[in-house]
Order: sequence, then C-alpha cells, then structure tokens
Amino acid sequence: DSVALEGDEGYYFGLGYDFSDQVSAEFSLVELEPNKFAGGSVDIDQWKVDGFFDFDFDIAGFQPFAVTGLGNTNFDGDNEMTWDLGGGVKYEITENIVWRTALRSFQYFDRDHEDSDLGIDSSLIFYFGGAKRPQAGATSTPALTRTASASDADRDGVADANDDCAETPRNYAVDSDGCPIPVEEIARLELMVNFDFDKSDVKAEYFDEIQEVTDFMKQYSDVVIELEGHTDSRGTPVYNQSLSERRAAAVRQVMIDQFGISSARVSSSGLGELQPASTNDTDAGRADNRRVMTVIIKTLQNYQPR
Repeated sequence: DSVALEGDEGYYFGLGYDFSDQVSAEFSLVELEPNKFAGGSVDIDQWKVDGFFDFDFDIAGFQPFAVTGLGNTNFDGDNEMTWDLGGGVKYEITENIVWRTALRSFQYFDRDHEDSDLGIDSSLIFYFGGAKRPQAGATSTPALTRTASASDADRDGVADANDDCAETPRNYAVDSDGCPIPVEEIARLELMVNFDFDKSDVKAEYFDEIQEVTDFMKQYSDVVIELEGHTDSRGTPVYNQSLSERRAAAVRQVMIDQFGISSARVSSSGLGELQPASTNDTDAGRADNRRVMTVIIKTLQNYQPR
C-alpha cells in the first residue's frame, strides 16, 4: 500500500557547518502538525544529518549541488530510519541569504508500506557568525580560509563589489583589485640556414628549424621578421651581394609556400660578404659564413599562475 500526503503545516530548523568551499554538513529538525493522509491524520517529527557537495560552477547564477542524508522519522510514535539522496540548486539573494531547493528520494527502513518516496524541499539559508563562503550550501559559523564574500562570481577571492576584472580565469593569481598579475617573459628565437658554395637552394634538412619560426609567427600574429643573407669572401663583392639576396629570398619563399606565412610578414635582404660570422681562411669558417639568419626577440605578456 502507499500513503498520499494531502497537506502539511509545521516548522523546519537547520544548523550547518562549512568544511570547505564545496563541502558542508547540516543538522535539521522537522515538526509537522497532524497531516491528512488517505488513511487518516499522522503527526510527523524528523531529525537528520545531511551532507552537501557544491559543484564548482553556476548556470545563470544558480549553483547545483548534491545532497545525501541519514536520520530518523517518527510517524505517530513509529520510529523509522530514513536515508535520502538528491540534488538541487541554490541562488544567492543577498550576501547573507541564499535560497535553496532540492529534489530527494527518501528510503524508509522497517516501514510496512511503500519503501521510498520523492520529495521537494525549498528553504532560505541565513549566514551568521562570520564571513560567508561563496555560494555555500548550509548555515555556516566557522572561520573560512578564503577571504571572498558570497558575491564572488569568478571565485578569485575578491568580492564582486571590489573586483575590477570580472570573469578572471581560475588558474590566474589576482591582485587586491581582482585582476590577473602580469608577468613579462622574453622569448628569443634564432634561425640559421647554411648553404653550399655558390648555391641558393634551401636544403630540406632545415625545414624543421624554419617551421619552428613559422609556428611562432602563427602563434603571435604581430611578429614580422627580416631574413638576412650572407656569403663567404670567394667571388666578387657584386656577385656575392646578389647571391646573398637570392639566398634570403629563397628562405622567405619557403616560409610563404611551405608554411603559409603571409608575404607581408617576412622580408629579405642581402649583405654579401660584409658581415662574416667566422673566418674566411678555412673551409669550416667559409661554410659558416654562407648563411641566412634572423633573430626574433619578443616580450610575451603572461599572467602569474594561482
């Protein structure tokens, strides 16, 4: 058999404790005046202990939570242990008042009719005795480790009323105004492509190094570069000037054709034999001088992690 509740009047009292920003517990007492059921009137008294887990997000200001509880229910002198499991949402009305509602499944032990019921409860939660944790799930009295008030939408530890930077990502540390703390880093990237004697074709073995530069340019769209071509000292200065320009232009074309860099972001020039990187008196030194190079130095704006 099942029992249908037609109406109820009474009171509810609960006292809670916040163990963390997401975990809390609550002890509650419920007293319902004689209620009209299908089979007559029943006086209901209940006490129980609930555990709440608040999920770390909200939807349009409504924060979801899960709840489970264990207690005792007295039906006109008939005591039965009760276990419940459910979930719901809560909404911050003011800094110290939160509205909470939950749908729960109740399981009764030693009950001679239907073993489980569904119930919806709705209540107002009042915070007292200290700072309230953000979106807390039960009445709280402990001192809290976080300094944020309940009205802290991005949960950075700075109340919305004092937060100059709303929606700060949670992995960033913030200053007293609630804004990410900037950290400057210097990135330095160097490209060196060497060539055979009197050649301007780019060897495939350098494509990986060229791609490193082009990947960096794609990540930072404001970066533009100039490629400088060089030669060793063999040959006439006029010829070497032309050869150095062809070498730089060849690397530029690889960046454009092979790696999709806009032509407007990479330029090339030749310096002939005027700026050797090594001696021109040895084969190894001359090989070092037959080159195209560029150096990228960029200040990166990052933020201090939390």
